Amino acid sequence: MILDSFDRIDRALPTDPAQAIGSAKELVEATAKTVLIELGVPFEDKTAKLRALIDLAQRALLLHPQTQVPGPDGSNAVKRILGGLMSVAMGLGELRNEGWGTGHAPAASRAGLRPRHAHLAVGAAHTWCQLILDTLADPAAPWRKHATNGLPSGSTT
Repeated sequence: MILDSFDRIDRALPTDPAQAIGSAKELVEATAKTVLIELGVPFEDKTAKLRALIDLAQRALLLHPQTQVPGPDGSNAVKRILGGLMSVAMGLGELRNEGWGTGHAPAASRAGLRPRHAHLAVGAAHTWCQLILDTLADPAAPWRKHATNGLPSGSTT
């Protein structure tokens, strides 16, 4: 599914900004779900909101800004970046839900939507997904050393 999203984005970016924005949101969602499935973190596949999926994925990988971990991942600077990146990823869902991306029919035309807006969304999605997938694959990532995967006790979704 992640590779399908990359293909859709590549095709849409130059000529269909709305499709690229919608696909960028889908890429973030697919990446978050992949992490949660790989780590065995339960979530509601059909009803989970993007915000919740992003939050769960970052917590599971100990990349949530509120997570306390030793080393560079726990530094104030990295936490600030992680918080900003989390907000950026969540903003993709908001941008798409406001009618600027495919998936929700806009009440009015998408007048003014330009390729630069699509590049903004795609760049944001790429940055978030790259960090998440790199951390999932990193054999030395802090999440591998913690059994709870950064989830608060009793958290399921």
